[in-house]
Amino acid sequence: ERAQLGPRGPGPAAAATTTARRGRRSAGMADGEPQQTSGEADAMAPLAEIVWDPSTILSEIEVLRVKYKEQEHSPLPSPRLQFDYACLLVCSPRSSDVREGVRLLEQLLKVDVGSATEEVLHYLTLAYLKLGAYVRAKERTDMWLCLEPRNPTARILHSVVLERASNDGLVGLVCLGLAGIAGVLLLGRHWK
Repeated sequence: ERAQLGPRGPGPAAAATTTARRGRRSAGMADGEPQQTSGEADAMAPLAEIVWDPSTILSEIEVLRVKYKEQEHSPLPSPRLQFDYACLLVCSPRSSDVREGVRLLEQLLKVDVGSATEEVLHYLTLAYLKLGAYVRAKERTDMWLCLEPRNPTARILHSVVLERASNDGLVGLVCLGLAGIAGVLLLGRHWK
């Protein structure tokens, strides 16, 4: 049986990004390049203040949390609501919210959500990257690439996962090496 998430389209995070882009365009910015006239400089000042506020997403999460909790134990819970709620949780600055979003997205992945599987895999990859779980992120991008081998977003995310994992691995190795050197120096001073 296939659960439907509803019409395909951007999730809440993509909508927020689109809104921010529209705000920049309407403020006279194209591709990050300011194109201001003297009157537009005054109009842009308030836009800079509303670009992103963490309390906004937290309040949106609370609104969807109430809706989700109301329907969570119903006989036919809405996969679309669960997806929207999970996407907002993944965008949260709190890691506990991100982990909860991962749990909900993994539930959706176990249910056959049809064509929305790619969207679920996209957000799962982003969440695992955010949590630093590169092995899980790679598993999800590999799964996504099996479904859509030519998807440019999946290919880019796959390379980002590999790059971040190797970069963090090198940083960890350097830190471990420095800690080892410091330990040897301390032991050397102690025995003198």
